[in-house]
Amino acid sequence: MRKLFYIIYIILLSSILISCSNKKDSNESIIKVSASSSLTNSEIKDSQKERDDNMKLVKTYNNFHSPTGIAIDNEGSLYVSNWSTGSVTKVDKDGNYSTFADGMNAPAGLAFDAEKNLYVSDYSSDVIYRISKDGQKNIFAKGLHTPTGISFNHEGELLVTNRSSNEIVRIDKSGEIKTIAKGLKTPVGVMEDNNYNIFVTNYSGGISKISSDGNVSTISSDFKTPGVGISINGNELFAVDNGAGCVRKINADNSTETVIDNIGGCVALLIHNDTIYVGSWSDGAVYVYVKK
Repeated sequence: MRKLFYIIYIILLSSILISCSNKKDSNESIIKVSASSSLTNSEIKDSQKERDDNMKLVKTYNNFHSPTGIAIDNEGSLYVSNWSTGSVTKVDKDGNYSTFADGMNAPAGLAFDAEKNLYVSDYSSDVIYRISKDGQKNIFAKGLHTPTGISFNHEGELLVTNRSSNEIVRIDKSGEIKTIAKGLKTPVGVMEDNNYNIFVTNYSGGISKISSDGNVSTISSDFKTPGVGISINGNELFAVDNGAGCVRKINADNSTETVIDNIGGCVALLIHNDTIYVGSWSDGAVYVYVKK
């Protein structure tokens, strides 16, 4: 009889141990799933944006509203145009946010002149605003045609993309407007290199080059939908591909390579001190990258 009880005891003990072991395995699975799902949406997006082996995401600025233009002043403060709220936000070196200018309809491109005035293209009002360092705003030029991307050339003239008239114009310090190129394909971004060549992103397709003698040619058709952002770093040309959600580099032989990927609503771009700033409409953010 004792032997029978002993056998029953052994069977019951084995069942309990197996049951505990199964519960332990189950709990471990729950912990793994929980740990995996604990990543925030922001962390997941940041991880996706670091897929390029040569670029590292080092900072994210948030709380913008359709960021379209980016500029940095000589003190290192960041300026971002908020297309959908008609304002320009300033972020100082300490990360403090403030509204630098408002009361515009659809601010797009941003550019600083040598006197530290900020210029803003207002797409819906067909004007360019000049805003002094202390925030005083006045109309610098009017009579444009949905001005979008802007930048200064080496002569101190403001280059402007007239999106709806397919033109590039330049504006001198007195506000006089002169057309320098026509027949583009919905131009939205513009930048001049050290050889006085002007490069243009065309929303309807392709990157154009306007040589110093005025000849217009297409240097790349690899972009799905080029955006406002275009920037030159030394001899390297970069532009956003809004349709593909990425930033591309155009090489000397006009081939292209993707340097930053997975940016929803990729519109704005600035390269400053070898650091790349990218504005995302989808996220209302500006992402900051450096080379690894």
